[in-house]
Amino acid sequence: MWFTFYFYWRLFNNITIKSSTQIQNYLQIDRRSSTSWLTKFLEPLLTKKSNLAEIDSINAGLELLIYNIEQRSWDLDFKEVLSQFHATISLRFDSSRQIKAVKLSANDLAVIKNYWNTLLRLVRHARKNEDIAMSFHTQRLIADVMSWIVYNPERQLITSESFRDETSSKICWVLDLYQLARWQGYQTTNGIDLILECEWFHYLFYASDKLDLKTSTDGLQEFHKLAIDIFDIIAKSHPHKVITFIKNISDAVSFGQEQQSYYSHMLDEEIKWVSNFWIDFNKINFSIDSVDEIINKISSLSNGEAFEKYKNSSTSKPLNELQLRTILSIIKIDEIFERIHFKLVKRMGWDVTARLAYYQRWVEFYECLYWKQPKEADANYCGETLLAHSSNELTNLIFVDYQQIEHYWRFKERHAIKTYAYRAFLFQLCFFAEQGEEPKLIYTSGQFSELSTQLDILESLLKQERYIRSLRCWNPHVTNVCNNLRKSIQNLEKRKLRFITHSKISGEKWHELQESIEKGWENTISLGNVIDIEYSHEVAKNKLLLSKYSVKRENLITGCSFNAYSPNMSQLNHTRFITMLYRTCLSFVKNQQQEKIILPEETPALYFSTQENLKLLGFKRSRTMFWENEKHKNILAISADSHLLVDCSKVKLKITKNLCSQRHSPLFISLNDLNEPMVQVKAEMYFDLEILEGGAFIFEEPFNEI
Repeated sequence: MWFTFYFYWRLFNNITIKSSTQIQNYLQIDRRSSTSWLTKFLEPLLTKKSNLAEIDSINAGLELLIYNIEQRSWDLDFKEVLSQFHATISLRFDSSRQIKAVKLSANDLAVIKNYWNTLLRLVRHARKNEDIAMSFHTQRLIADVMSWIVYNPERQLITSESFRDETSSKICWVLDLYQLARWQGYQTTNGIDLILECEWFHYLFYASDKLDLKTSTDGLQEFHKLAIDIFDIIAKSHPHKVITFIKNISDAVSFGQEQQSYYSHMLDEEIKWVSNFWIDFNKINFSIDSVDEIINKISSLSNGEAFEKYKNSSTSKPLNELQLRTILSIIKIDEIFERIHFKLVKRMGWDVTARLAYYQRWVEFYECLYWKQPKEADANYCGETLLAHSSNELTNLIFVDYQQIEHYWRFKERHAIKTYAYRAFLFQLCFFAEQGEEPKLIYTSGQFSELSTQLDILESLLKQERYIRSLRCWNPHVTNVCNNLRKSIQNLEKRKLRFITHSKISGEKWHELQESIEKGWENTISLGNVIDIEYSHEVAKNKLLLSKYSVKRENLITGCSFNAYSPNMSQLNHTRFITMLYRTCLSFVKNQQQEKIILPEETPALYFSTQENLKLLGFKRSRTMFWENEKHKNILAISADSHLLVDCSKVKLKITKNLCSQRHSPLFISLNDLNEPMVQVKAEMYFDLEILEGGAFIFEEPFNEI
């Protein structure tokens, strides 16, 4: 019996203990009883690349570890070896744990990739063998390694956005995790699927204050997209895991950061200009869309741009090195990052609910909403979650991300996300009503420029009424919510009308419209090429109303986008002037006899004739009203009912110049504002046609007085 015991003890010792010792030697780690003591011992050594330089030895150790685990079991010794190795390379590659940045070598990158691939293989092995302890441990190690990768300043060296390249030392972590999530989704046995359920998300929510904002937010967007893609797998094929996903993401954001205001009290007169810098800095909305603005603003303190912009007196001085360090230490990059991350999670919220609407997972959606805010809960606000807590929060989120919802085409099978997003939004509003929230008017405040967006949101919600009404037995709640939306629309339309009729017209926009009309006149009038035009300060006899044009008053109010250029108005002014000039010429020849018109070879002339005749003579339309001929470059032809030739060497056109116009235009432009939705813009001018010599006009047909 003693001999048998000794035999099996030796066998166990050789298989397990000696194997684990051999693996430790390959991995270049020493087994110690205390992990914390190991960390203290290894930390000063790990700044040297030589500790992890033997890449072949480490690869052999990892392969041997995988072999022993797959062939034998998830022994405590092997688990301890893996934990020790993880702690060892964590000190080397986790940038948040390093006192100063350490450049990654080619060997370093190879170690990271090999360790990453080792964990992927162990996760799959544990899942297939339903080894719960091993599955938990290895998936959480992957999440920890992912946090090093995403927030590492040299992330571009570690990760690749392309498909897997086995010859490269870069990790395709997004592709790897997505494939692992899909693989977990295909398994039919019981197991722990932390990757599929996105439990790893909370590892990535909080970051070190040493992070590089630009690099980290680039990685941030990547794993948010990954989380949404994984959720698409869940919503489509594993709806029972929807609530687990929602809980895991929500747990990561339970303490959402409010945007902080930054300020430092400057005693020295020379650097009081920094106060103006803080005013502008605090106006920045900390979101993913403003990352570059934040970085440039912070950098401006160091490169001198902030001093040039904000210095407010001759005594102002740039920051010295100590002052600069003090001010930069006030700015908490990690807090800014968390705020950016929090807003991205809220944006993820409407994205995942739209997918629930697309796959018609309404039971699961309702379950998630009820978990977030149970009706029996005493508290009205139970911490931050992926989903909104109230109608007010939801409608504000829709407004903030309106452009994203409108133009977000990254969706399924050519379906735009907008329809399903608003379907999910209305479902949530009805849930809030069912839970006892009294519907209140939506969007009761805001600037004039925001009204169109607010109205479009409410109308888009109402379009989903029939569909949402068919989902559950909550017709009274749907009716209350939709009636409230209609009342809100009516309220917004009244507010809009008050804005339009009572707001002051913007002087800048009115001036822009005037300039546009004047510029349109300059670009279209071409008579100066053939006739002598004299601009004078004297008021001419003939007053001509060129146009009376209606313009929406809202276009002239501050805050509303408006394209002042109006080709229709310019064409109307030009057509009216040419018509009046034609009639004026006819008034000089009504008592003359008909003559045969012969087009002059050299003399500049205006020729009024029918389109058929102009085409026969070889004239071609060059602009809207004018016709030109290659043989008669001195003649400008205009389509008319009669045949009339004007010898431009014998006439002069005198036009009154508007002295109030900055462009010295002959147009007198006025605005008739009666505080109604439409205003009238009038354009007038004064001109005379002076006869210098007789015989200036020749016509062929009998004159019919107009």
